[in-house]
Amino acid sequence: MTLDEKLRFMLLQEYGLSKAIKDNTISDTDLKLIRKSTDNVIIQNEIDNILQNRTHKKVVENVTKYQRVQQLNGFAAARARLQYKNELQALFSSEKYVSDLDKQEIEKTLSR
Repeated sequence: MTLDEKLRFMLLQEYGLSKAIKDNTISDTDLKLIRKSTDNVIIQNEIDNILQNRTHKKVVENVTKYQRVQQLNGFAAARARLQYKNELQALFSSEKYVSDLDKQEIEKTLSR
């Protein structure tokens, strides 16, 4: 763990881990830091649920945006499709919090 991470975790601990987790403005990075640094199973499970919900929302949002620009013509539409496609592929390959249903939806969307 880097010095920055240690200091950040100390600050989050002082604020209160449970209180920090319930704050909707906490970043995914901070949630992952708390998850990695704590041994409390309840907090880890809560963080997993939060990250799974956030990831699901990202998938739904990007699939919706991709479908909106899928049939449009022009340079801007092609750039938007590429951006949403890349974001979906990144979520599919890197996020352990992507559910199987979300993976299927991503595959279905990208195969069109």
